[in-house]
Amino acid sequence: MGDELKECFQGCKACFQVAWHCTQFWTTLSISTIVIWLIYRPQHFHPSVDSAILYTLNLTTPANNTVGQLQPSLRYDLAVDVSLRNSHRGLKIQYLDIGTTAFYGDTRLGPSNDALPAPFRQEPKNTTVLHPTFQGTVAAVESSVAAELERELAAGTVHVRVSISLTIKYKVGLIKEISFYKYDCWLWFPPPQVNAPTIFDAGTRCWLAK
Repeated sequence: MGDELKECFQGCKACFQVAWHCTQFWTTLSISTIVIWLIYRPQHFHPSVDSAILYTLNLTTPANNTVGQLQPSLRYDLAVDVSLRNSHRGLKIQYLDIGTTAFYGDTRLGPSNDALPAPFRQEPKNTTVLHPTFQGTVAAVESSVAAELERELAAGTVHVRVSISLTIKYKVGLIKEISFYKYDCWLWFPPPQVNAPTIFDAGTRCWLAK
């Protein structure tokens, strides 16, 4: 009976040791995977605007606005070069959907007039450059928006925000995830003149907004 108890004890001990080693292995692996995911997750990827051209950003007053009752319209014409950079050595990114929208203040100028390439896969250490353009007219803008644009035109600098929405699929270690991110890119220009567009070539990093 004593030998049987001893053998049973040794068997239980061996099973416990195996279970303990398995727990240590999976715990270490899980922690390593989570750390890698925290380092390489997509919110560390920041799009940037390399350059932009502002052809038109001005107010037009209706011809029959004789008593100042009709609100002006806002005409815009903007072209932007956006870079998406994957700077990591081993991580591939798949862009499932891409959207770009331009704003003046909180006034939505409109989405890109061009169809952006999606879905597509981006290899490690690779840069993809997109060329969205925005053209159109916002009818009847608020008086506060018109006043702000007139103030900026008089001051010699106008600000435009380009919003970039990305739906990304990526895999880090054992973790595979689809995520949505939104970035804001702030651009500033001298006021454009008739047949004399202005250029933004300083380059700027876009920041995670959501």
